[in-house]
Amino acid sequence: MSLEQSITRSPILEGLSALNRWRQDLVSGLHEMAALTADLGLLPSGTMLQLETLAYDTEQDSLRIAFVGEFSRGKTELINALFFSDMGQRLLPSSSGQTTMCPVEIRGAPQGRPGLQLLPIASRSLDVSIEKLKKAGSAWRKFPLSVADKKERSESLAHLTETVCVAVEDARRIGLCPPLNRTPKNRERTVCPSCGLGKVLIPRWRHAILYLAHPVLDAGLTVLDTPGLNAIGAEPELTFSMLADADAIVFLLGADTGVTQSDLMIWDQYLMRNAHQKQIVLLNKIDTLWDELREEDDIQQEITQQVANTATRLRISPDQVIPVSGQKGLVARIRQDAELLERSGLAALERSIAEVLLPARHETIKEKCRMLIERAVLDQKNMLQDQRHRLLAQMDSVQSLKDRTAEKIPKLVAQHQILLKNFEQDRQAFEEKKARFRQAVEELLLIPLAPNTFDLVISNAKAEMLSAWTTAGIVERFRQFFSEAIAHFDRALEGAQQVSAMVAEEYQALQKRYRLPPLRAVPYAMMPRRAELMDMSESYERFGMMLEIAVNTQSSVVRKAFLTVAGRTRDFVVETRREAENWVDEIMAVMNQQLQLFHQNAEEELNSLQSIATTMGNIDTRVQQLEQSLAEIQEQSDRLDRQSAPLLSLLREPFRPVR
Repeated sequence: MSLEQSITRSPILEGLSALNRWRQDLVSGLHEMAALTADLGLLPSGTMLQLETLAYDTEQDSLRIAFVGEFSRGKTELINALFFSDMGQRLLPSSSGQTTMCPVEIRGAPQGRPGLQLLPIASRSLDVSIEKLKKAGSAWRKFPLSVADKKERSESLAHLTETVCVAVEDARRIGLCPPLNRTPKNRERTVCPSCGLGKVLIPRWRHAILYLAHPVLDAGLTVLDTPGLNAIGAEPELTFSMLADADAIVFLLGADTGVTQSDLMIWDQYLMRNAHQKQIVLLNKIDTLWDELREEDDIQQEITQQVANTATRLRISPDQVIPVSGQKGLVARIRQDAELLERSGLAALERSIAEVLLPARHETIKEKCRMLIERAVLDQKNMLQDQRHRLLAQMDSVQSLKDRTAEKIPKLVAQHQILLKNFEQDRQAFEEKKARFRQAVEELLLIPLAPNTFDLVISNAKAEMLSAWTTAGIVERFRQFFSEAIAHFDRALEGAQQVSAMVAEEYQALQKRYRLPPLRAVPYAMMPRRAELMDMSESYERFGMMLEIAVNTQSSVVRKAFLTVAGRTRDFVVETRREAENWVDEIMAVMNQQLQLFHQNAEEELNSLQSIATTMGNIDTRVQQLEQSLAEIQEQSDRLDRQSAPLLSLLREPFRPVR
């Protein structure tokens, strides 16, 4: 079996390919459902746009795996072995004396064009997040990447290991060196062996994005290679954003070192408490325990004991700890040595990723799509059923007219004309009340979630945060910031309930008087959004303890950490406000549609009665028209069933990687 065939049979690639095929089927189904929804015209146009947006987001979805650990734990070498051994050599620099000095995101190449983007370390002086800087092309240095030429590729990727000597003052300015008032007396005049007196060695780059055309990346994988503890503590966005957003964390420990105090700090402060993530703990470099003078059983027993000790220190089950040798696994992959591959533990790790992480991502995508899809299908089915019931009632009414005397028909016409006149008056009054309703929406629901209000909360909190010089003070200010944010949410929640009551009261009066169908618009779910904010509060609160490191170094890290949290919270509030506005637009559109539909049906019935009054012979014609309308509704219902069935089936499918 060739090396290419071996990589193709990788359980990770198999699973990713299966997940990608399922996701593409789901995206196609969403596009078809959006087109059908627009064609049927039963729901507001906003629903079709939501389906199209969901299709786009699902298509862009990727499985994000972050590799975390102290320096020299073998993160980069393991990434080379797991995903890129088909290149015949190391992709990322990880040999002796070489290590990546900044976080590296590895993504699929747009249009198949590889490249390397590097963000200069000086950007740390800007109060702008890395995510926003990704949209500013001029902020990055871009390098071509030759995949075919191994020498040129290695030279390009060597940029990831670059460092630069700078004055201590410059390092302090960008938060990479303690301020003078917190620097030990014996280190005020730092001497760097490479740079000289008063200078320090720092990474040249703050962040890197590597675009690469590769099967596992094209199938929907994004890999984040992180530096050690120093980089995690100095770059709050790495902790609060990138690691928090990862679907899975692979935490590397060294079999030659065991669980060190810095390893335990990373685990306790950054990783173990995120219930929404999957964590895989690796005991790397087990080849350091291999000894040709010892029996294999003795070696395996020592590895098993190391696994048990690691699990005890991290307070997890031994089943969550996988012993592995990334370096030997890479050698085994390149040399196609099946025995060495199995002994290295790489094959077991690949199976674990495929069996744990991929089904979890599959379930996450399903949950994200299920509510909107099921709601869109159910709402359209209900509206078609309502129309069918109205047509059947009209058929019964028209059919009964056939048995009535001609003298009664003019009276029915007059009654129906009065009904339409009264309806128009009531509808006009309802339209006039909409201005009051819109004002209530603005005052009760949207103002509490206004971005400028949160900007003021953030500004005040930022000022108070910088004046807090104790861990307790920082933790308390984080807690107070979220308390203020939740208070605004509670006002908006109360406002949403009042708005819902106003809508129901106004619509129910018309519903009762004219037998309109019930308002099927789902009330805006503020409570789940509030619960998400509470989860964010609990998730971020613990990171305040981590900032003890930052308080003892420099305020710039505290500021960046708070701005990252505050920015994500503000984005969450803005998104909630936008969804609330969409809900208001949707419920108004649904009410207008119901009123318009009643008016249309009432006019049709009046026209029918007037035709019947002109000639009783028109009754048979009207019956035929109603039968034709019923047939059209049945055809629409059948189309909805046919096109929704495969999509709903995809949402019920368990994850099935190809075996």
